[in-house]
This record gives sequence, structure tokens and C-alpha cells, in this order.
Amino acid sequence: MNMRVALKAIIEKKGKILVLKRSAEEEVYTSLWDIPGGKMEFGEQPVEALKREIMEETGLEVDIKKPFTVWSFMAKPDLQIVGVTLIAEYVSGEVKLSSEHTDFKWIEAKEFSSFEADKSLKKEIEKYSNSL
Repeated sequence: MNMRVALKAIIEKKGKILVLKRSAEEEVYTSLWDIPGGKMEFGEQPVEALKREIMEETGLEVDIKKPFTVWSFMAKPDLQIVGVTLIAEYVSGEVKLSSEHTDFKWIEAKEFSSFEADKSLKKEIEKYSNSL
């Protein structure tokens, strides 16, 4: 039995949010649309881990604002992922994708319902959109 902590960010920029399309080589949610983030490394602080993941995946600098939701799923029969999605504000940089993603878009949150994505993430983005 293993447990990992994951952190995700809804990055806001001028009324839009950043979404990323996962690569066909990714282990989970292959070729689906997602938001930036990833696993925390042992010894890291959550905010620093999320900033690192965002920088690695997008090349963007952000300001982490506040937690938004807590979630969990079984990635494998013996691996549980516990995650927190946080709200972040774009600070600087141009999107430069890592090999984990093949495309990106800045969209209005309400547009995400038409994207091919995990249904739990769609619900999360809908909740975010309704909170605006």
C-alpha cells in the first residue's frame, strides 16, 4: 500500500485559465486535457513543489493564491493519489511545454466542459467556473 501527494493548479490570467493536453506517452489520462501540476517529492513544501511542477511543465512563473479542492483516486490497486488543487495567478513567462504535454490553451473556465478530459476534472473546473 502506497500513497502519493499530487498538486494541481488552476492558473488564472486575464479571466482565462491554462489547460494542457497530456501526451500519448503519459501513464494516466493519456491524450486528455488537464491542468498543470504533479507529484510532490519527499521533503518538498507543497507551494514550492507546485511552483516547480508548473515551471517544468509550462515555463511559467506563478503566484500560488489559495487551496481550491482536495481529491483522491486509486492509480493502481496498491497506489492511492491524494491531491490538492490550488488557485494560482500568472506572473510571467511564455508557455513552453515539456514532453508530458502536446498542446495548451488559455480558455474561459466554462469552455472546459467541451474538452476531452477526466470527468472529475470537468466537475472541478465547473465548480471553479460557478464560483467566479
